[in-house]
Amino acid sequence: MSRIAHLSDLHFGREQPELVAALHRQLHRLRPDLVAISGDLTQRARPRELAAAADFVAALPTPVLVVPGNHDIPGVTPRRFFGRWHAWRRHFPYDLEPEVHGEGFSAIGANSVRAWGPYLDWSRGRLRAEQIRRLAARIAAIPDARLRILVAHHPLLTTPAGAHRGEVGGASDALSALARAELDLALGGHVHLAYVGIREGVLIAHAGTGVSDRLVGESNGFNVIEGDRRALEIRHWYWSGADFAPGACRSFRRATDGWREQPAGC
Repeated sequence: MSRIAHLSDLHFGREQPELVAALHRQLHRLRPDLVAISGDLTQRARPRELAAAADFVAALPTPVLVVPGNHDIPGVTPRRFFGRWHAWRRHFPYDLEPEVHGEGFSAIGANSVRAWGPYLDWSRGRLRAEQIRRLAARIAAIPDARLRILVAHHPLLTTPAGAHRGEVGGASDALSALARAELDLALGGHVHLAYVGIREGVLIAHAGTGVSDRLVGESNGFNVIEGDRRALEIRHWYWSGADFAPGACRSFRRATDGWREQPAGC
């Protein structure tokens, strides 16, 4: 059985120091097999924000898988279009689509950040056709016994509360291809809301903002996922005002046609 801690939208530059310290303490107590961070580590991709985010990541339990979010590249300046990853790579000098393998899981990162898009909201992100084919091939190559995890910033699934933000471009094509590759779990962020759903048989979990003050109707938090390819439990941990505390838990089992929620819960 594997334990995955899923954080998102830390937004260093708008972080709350008390929560940063508490999150570190709680993650070291939980001792996860993987810490997955699904983007927006900074608020404006400023050097001091990237340095603070890198220091935070360096102090986490290992291994850690990090993908960028739309806030992790410069705003609408020439640097956004020419060299947008220069500052990021100084502090996170590894692949933009990294992978981490453990005894019971394999996790692959997807970079959904784009400098611009054919829509007014350039923060929305997109997965390109060739990128989807490449990710699906990497997922399909994971040994059958391992839990197959994808980590991306932008949502492959929205709820009514976050629907105005839009799904990532290419979401439908991506989910169809990833489902055929037998992806188990997709982790994301962007909308600052914690939720879990199933689409195309793939289990999708989003985390809210981990430590920032950019709240949209719910407290800071993160997810803890435990289990294997047969059964998973997803519990949301939330900021209680004094520490991070365990909240609601949902249970899922994998059937021949994908994941299904268990009505009895955890």
